[in-house]
Amino acid sequence: MKILFMTWSVYDPRIEKFAQNSNGTKVIMDICEYVGRKEEAYLFIGAEKLSPMELDHVHVVGTEQYEDVVNEELPQEELWLLTMMKAFTAALDNIQPDLVSIQGLGELSKRCMMICKEKGFPYVYTEHLYIGKKEALLNSDKIKKWRHNIYTIPDLRIIAVSKGMRRKILKDYPNLKGQINAIANGTDFKADIIESDLADKYHLHGKKVLLCVGTIHERKNQRQIVRAFRLLPEGIQKNIKILFCGRDCRAGHLRILLQDIEEAGLGEQLIYVGNKSKDDMKKFYSISSGLIMPSLAEGLSLAMLENITYGQPVILFRDSECMEDLSDEGVVQIAEKRSDECLADAIVKWYGKDWDKEYIIEFSKYFTMERMANDYLDYFKKLLMKR
Repeated sequence: MKILFMTWSVYDPRIEKFAQNSNGTKVIMDICEYVGRKEEAYLFIGAEKLSPMELDHVHVVGTEQYEDVVNEELPQEELWLLTMMKAFTAALDNIQPDLVSIQGLGELSKRCMMICKEKGFPYVYTEHLYIGKKEALLNSDKIKKWRHNIYTIPDLRIIAVSKGMRRKILKDYPNLKGQINAIANGTDFKADIIESDLADKYHLHGKKVLLCVGTIHERKNQRQIVRAFRLLPEGIQKNIKILFCGRDCRAGHLRILLQDIEEAGLGEQLIYVGNKSKDDMKKFYSISSGLIMPSLAEGLSLAMLENITYGQPVILFRDSECMEDLSDEGVVQIAEKRSDECLADAIVKWYGKDWDKEYIIEFSKYFTMERMANDYLDYFKKLLMKR
C-alpha cells in the first residue's frame, strides 16, 4: 500500500529548512516514519520547496523542480498556493497512492483535498488541534474559517488525535458523527534518567517540582497557574517549584507571564527556564514530580505523554481534550472546573498524594508510535475496503 502524507510543515533536524521548527509538528514526521516501516510512505511538505530525499522509511517528495506561478495581479500567498498545488498534482500522478493522508489545517490542505476529490484519490484528514466555534483565542478567526471550509466538504473522513477532541468536534459538527474516528497520539520518547545541575541551578533541593511544557501562549494558559499558585496554602507554596519550559511565541505572552510572576512576588517559585531541546527536556523530566497542563485547547499533548513515560502524574482540567484518554485517577489529578480555585485545589491534592511511579509507567506503554501507526494502517485499510 502506498500512502502519500501531505502537510504544510514538519519538525525534523535532518531537513535544514525545518530543523528549528519546534511548533509541535514532530508527530507528523513520526507517523510517516512508523507507517513507512510497514508500507510505502511518501511525504509532501507545502511550506518550502525541497529536493527529493530518503529519510529512513520516508520518501520526501521533491518540489524544487517546479517553477513558481507568476501573475502580477495575485498576492504572493496565492501564487505560492498555486505553485504547490501544481507540485501536489504532479506528486499524485507520479506516485499513484492508494490513499492520501492530509495532516493538519490550512488553505493548502483544503485545496489538496479538492485535488484528490477531482482526481479520484481517497483521502482522510487528521486534526491535530481543534479550537471550538465558541472559543475566542488569538488569531482563531482565520483558523475557524479554514476549518469550516474543510469540515463542510461532503463525505469528509476525519481522524482526531484524542477521544476528547472527537467529542469536541462533534459538539460543533454533530452531522460528522459517522465520519470521525479517534486515534490517540503516540510517542517514541525514551525516559532516560539524566543527571544534571538543575537542582542546584534552580534551588530545587527538598522541593516538589511541577513542569509546564509548551510555547508561552494564550492557548497554553500559563497565566492561570500564577493566579492559582497565589491561592495555595503558604506551606505548600514554599515546597513547590513550577518550571515553565517552552519558546516565546513572540507575541508578548512571555513578557506578560513574567510580569504576572514578578507582581505576585513569586519569582523564586515560578521560573521560566526557556525553550529546551529533546535531550535537555530529559534532564527536566528526570527531576520533576509531575506536569501541569492548563491549556484552553489541546490535541493529545506530546509533553504529557513524555511526562508519563517517566512515571509522573499530570494535573489537568476535567474538560480537557486529553482527559478521556488519560482517565485514570492513578495517572491524573483532575481540576473539576476551570476556575483558579479548582486548579489550586488540584495542585494541593497532587502535592499530598503518594503517586505510584511504576503504575504510571505501565499506563504510558499504550501511547507508542508503533500502536499509533498500526491504528492508522487499520483505519486506512478499512476505508479502502469500503470503496
